[in-house]
Amino acid sequence: MKERVVVFCDAIIAIILTIIVLELPIQTATNGTVDMYSLFRAVGIYFISFCFVANLWFQTGYAFNKIERVKNKDLVVYLLLLFFLSLVPSATRLLIEDTIQQTLLIYGVLTLIVTFVMRRLIVALTEQSLKDETQRKRRVQELNRQDLLAIGFRLLLLIFGHFFVKPALVIYLILPILAFLQNIVDREEDDLLASLDNQQQTDYLQARNQVWGNSVRRYSTLLRDSLRAGDEQDPERWKQVMADWEDH
Repeated sequence: MKERVVVFCDAIIAIILTIIVLELPIQTATNGTVDMYSLFRAVGIYFISFCFVANLWFQTGYAFNKIERVKNKDLVVYLLLLFFLSLVPSATRLLIEDTIQQTLLIYGVLTLIVTFVMRRLIVALTEQSLKDETQRKRRVQELNRQDLLAIGFRLLLLIFGHFFVKPALVIYLILPILAFLQNIVDREEDDLLASLDNQQQTDYLQARNQVWGNSVRRYSTLLRDSLRAGDEQDPERWKQVMADWEDH
């Protein structure tokens, strides 16, 4: 059942991305030449939606890989998520055709709803995947804090976009890129946790920032190591990290 759900999601997302790119308007001047400004603006807005949808696909796919079966409640939430996600092409088209306060508000509210439903689904899947009660409780609390910050920031962005449309549009462009990089960091850290036993995992999560020095160093190190290591699993890649952890 899980495989069918994942395949269904992949098909829906592929259709959504196709619809978005097909609705890109190509305006021409009176002499038949392409309006390059309008074209680049349209492609830029399409890029925002592409990154947003691709980031959702990455996060949900990675979360589903951690579980063995899909609960009925999670399936309902997932279908609700796909419903709101299917509205993104229309919101993107409105934003491309006329980038004003109203269209930016529609796009912002829709992406806020999609983000909220997606993150709630990921919390549920993460809670199901963790067997140790202490780790599960700590991880859920951490995800809840991240969700609170993410949703709060998007609410503030809605208010900001009401007064400053173009700067808000730039922020909407940056958000999915940052989220994608954060996903890479989280996946790299999961690989580190997988190499530890249960007690080490508990100790690491309790003093994670102290092990790395601070959260900025943790983020930059994990991101750099992920980009350098690629998909291959090097058994020695965490040797120095583990040595520092043992010293701590």
